[in-house]
Amino acid sequence: MNTPLHRADLEALRRVYLFSGLDDDEYLQAVSHATTLTLAPGQHLFSQGDPAEAFYWVAEGVIRLFRASPQGDEKVIDLVGQNRFFAEAVLFMGSRYPINASAQSHARLIAFDGNSFREWLAQDANRCFRLLAAMSARMHKLVNEIDRLTLMKGADRLLQYLLDHSDPDETGRHKVELEAPKQVIASRIGVKPETFSRLLHKLTDIGCVEMDGTTLYIRDPEAMRQTRIE
Repeated sequence: MNTPLHRADLEALRRVYLFSGLDDDEYLQAVSHATTLTLAPGQHLFSQGDPAEAFYWVAEGVIRLFRASPQGDEKVIDLVGQNRFFAEAVLFMGSRYPINASAQSHARLIAFDGNSFREWLAQDANRCFRLLAAMSARMHKLVNEIDRLTLMKGADRLLQYLLDHSDPDETGRHKVELEAPKQVIASRIGVKPETFSRLLHKLTDIGCVEMDGTTLYIRDPEAMRQTRIE
């Protein structure tokens, strides 16, 4: 079921990169056709090849983006968490989604109607260029991240994933909420599930991390950056 945006969503969206170059009036126009969409865990949002009719921002939960082989094997492309967009680049292609999207957990999304958004952009070339500049800067950052991760071994990709997803809690300890089952995260960083578990056990054994259910605590982030495991 689609519902209008909450005030808190409007305030949070105002700070994201896609709208950073817009003035307040333009921002309100940009989100005027956006609605809230809720998904249950495992619920499918769109499939590879579906017409790209909307793009999304995650207000709550986690969305799994993946490709599937004819044999049913799944490769996780990304796990999109809170305060992140996805499928926004497809907006300018006006074609079809290149991947599948499903809710990894209960999720609340902000859906932007693609046709309405493109019509709004077409009214002013300047606002279109400003939005494209924000997207290009974001894309450049992501490409650099992909290049960096491609050159890493599996163990280093795991370390980088944990460091990138860590946040200090109220006591200052750096924690990582494992937002999906281990096999899904393993697919995301390009290692086998058994390799992921083995590397995680090694990090625990050498005292780099502590596990508490689905929460992982990093004892010393700077020391872990220098850690080498095989």
